[in-house]
Amino acid sequence: MDTRKLARFKGSEHLLACPVCGEPLSLSGVSLVCVHGHRFDIARQGYVNLLQSGVHSEVYDRASFENRRQVFESGLYNPLTLALETILLQVSPSLPVVDAGCGEGYFDRILASSIGVPLCAFDISKDSIRLAATEDAEDGILWFVADLADIPLLDKSVSCVLDIFSPANYAEFGRILVSGGIVVKVVPTKNHLHELRERASSDLRGRGEYSNTRVVDHFEKFCMLLDRQVVTNRAEVGEEALRALVHMTPLLFNVDVTKLMWDDLTKVTMEAEVLVGQLK
Repeated sequence: MDTRKLARFKGSEHLLACPVCGEPLSLSGVSLVCVHGHRFDIARQGYVNLLQSGVHSEVYDRASFENRRQVFESGLYNPLTLALETILLQVSPSLPVVDAGCGEGYFDRILASSIGVPLCAFDISKDSIRLAATEDAEDGILWFVADLADIPLLDKSVSCVLDIFSPANYAEFGRILVSGGIVVKVVPTKNHLHELRERASSDLRGRGEYSNTRVVDHFEKFCMLLDRQVVTNRAEVGEEALRALVHMTPLLFNVDVTKLMWDDLTKVTMEAEVLVGQLK
């Protein structure tokens, strides 16, 4: 086992909770162990699976996350990354930050070096976490597989929850956040990837129009809104990045993309609304 990957889990007893009994998990050899002897081995890629047995973990396949990585690395989402970095620097968290539903970990790898506190990230997909943990052995990020409905973190153990293009569980967020903790949620706007939506409009069967109103209203039901901003980037995408984007976005999961013309599409819009709130 690469010692750099094991180092990610040093100090985990202040953060990770055993998914069986809820007691702190500490590093012992190449495993995480609680006082009751429940043991979770750290995979050679440098992550630990804390998902309870019986919970289905493969929401998207590995290819979907590889496509996501390619799209993110194309630069289309760079302004969003910068906005998140700015917000975290302003929030200045004193305890760890957790990314709930991190996918292949693109945003985390960039943010980890600038936030000044440990960052941990999880997803229900083992494929995504395996990809994330393998990328950079020295990223210092604590990667784990877990369920949003039962986050294996200790009560009041984090300062900030990132929820980027992912579902939210505000009850669990409230449990793991310290008093006054911050939730940063990113949701697409109606303009997000509208070029793709317009091409596939005949196959979307009424799903061509999108509104994030329900998601934003749900956020404000649980959080006092502190800041709200829209981040936009319309950028050129190369052929490979466009192919990856078409196969990555859930918008087109039920569309036969091979029947649509993409050759003349050279620019795509990324637009997201970033909500910053404090749990009520």
